[in-house]
Amino acid sequence: MRTDTLDRLNTTMEAQLVRDDHPAGFPYLPPVPSSRYTDPGFAKLEHDELLMKNWLLAGHVSELPAAGSYFLFEQLDQSVIISRAKDGVIRAFHNSCRHRGSALLLEHSGKAMRFVCPYHSWGYSLEGELKSVPDQHDFTCFEKADHGLKPVRCEIERGMIFINFDENAGSLADFMAPQAPQKVGYPIEKMVVKKRLLVEMNCNWKLALHNFLEIYHVATVHAKTLAPHLNSQSFVIALFENGHMRFGTRKKKGESLFQPSLFKPDDIADVFRECTIALPTFPNTFYSLDPIGFSLQSFWPAGVDKSIMEVRLMGWDVDSDEDRAHWDAMDGIVRNILSEDLCLFRSIQQSLTRGTIPQLTFGYQERALYWFEEEVDRRIGAHNIPESQRVAPVLAEQMER
Repeated sequence: MRTDTLDRLNTTMEAQLVRDDHPAGFPYLPPVPSSRYTDPGFAKLEHDELLMKNWLLAGHVSELPAAGSYFLFEQLDQSVIISRAKDGVIRAFHNSCRHRGSALLLEHSGKAMRFVCPYHSWGYSLEGELKSVPDQHDFTCFEKADHGLKPVRCEIERGMIFINFDENAGSLADFMAPQAPQKVGYPIEKMVVKKRLLVEMNCNWKLALHNFLEIYHVATVHAKTLAPHLNSQSFVIALFENGHMRFGTRKKKGESLFQPSLFKPDDIADVFRECTIALPTFPNTFYSLDPIGFSLQSFWPAGVDKSIMEVRLMGWDVDSDEDRAHWDAMDGIVRNILSEDLCLFRSIQQSLTRGTIPQLTFGYQERALYWFEEEVDRRIGAHNIPESQRVAPVLAEQMER
C-alpha cells in the first residue's frame, strides 16, 4: 500500500477508535426502496444496463496454467470460453459455434488445443479462427475468415481476469484505477486458485452482497468465528469513484482470519499482516486480503429472488500434501462462516417480497451499502429508473480523491 494511502488508513482508524457520536457533517441516508430487490423490471435494468456493460470478474490466471487450458464463464445467461492460446495470451469467446449455435465446450473446465463443435465438427483455433468445415463445398459463397468465434472483451488486472460484454466500455485499467493503490504490497498475481465453490442463495444478489459491505452484524452473527479476530471498533471505509471501496479493520493480536499455514510469502506489506484490508469491487466482487490467502467472492443473479455466490479460495503456489490438507480444512472453515450468513438471507428476502418492509434503513456503519446503491443508479441511469425506486445521491462529498 502506498505511503499516502497507508497514512490515510491509520489516521481514519485512530479517529474511529475514539468516536462516540455520529460524525459531524455526515449526511442523512434516505430509505432505500425494497422493490429494488423484488421487482423483475428493476432486475432487467440491472442485467441490461449494469452487469452487461461493466467489467466482471471471470477468474484468475492460475486457472489457465498452459496453452489450451480453458474454463467457462456461465452467468447472466451467458456462456463464454476463457482460454490461454499458444502465444500465452488469454482470450474470451462466446461459447457458440458460428454454424448453428451449438455450444462448443460442454465441460466447465479442461484442456483443448482446438474448439471442435460436438454437433457438426466445425473446428476453431485457440485464437478463435474457423479452421475446418466438413463438406465445405456444400456451403456456397463461404469464407472461413468471416466465421470466426465471436470475441468477448477480456483484460487482466493483477492476475485477475475480467470480461466485458460492452464493446464501447472504457479500459479495465481506467475502471480499476481508483482502487489500484490499495493493493500495492500484496502480490495477487502470484496466487493460485485452491478451491472453487458455488453457493446457491434464496435472495436477491444485492442483498447477499450487502452482507459483506458492513461489519455491523459480525458481533452477532459471527460471535465465535470472525469476531474474535477483529477489532470491529477500528473498522473504516473509503469510498472511491466507480463504486469501488476499501475497508480496513485491525486484527486482534495480529491473528489471521484464516487457519495458520505452513507458508507465508515475504513480499507482503506489513499493513496486510496487521489489518484486514477488504476491497469491494463494483459491481459484484468482494475480497479481504490476508497473508495466508483469501476468499474471492462474486455475486450473480439467478432470478429476482435467487442468486449464486461464486467463491475462489486463493492461496500461494505451493504443491504439497500439507498444503492440500490446509486448504481442505479452509474449505470447511469458509463454508461454516458462510452458513452463519446464509441462514438469514431467505427471511430477509421474504420480508421484502411480502411488503412487510417497504424500505431499508442504513446507518453510518452501512454507508458502503448506500454508496453501492448510488453507483447502481449511476450505471443504469437515474432517468431509466422509476422515481419510486431511485436512491438519492448524497455521498459524493464523502468520496476519497
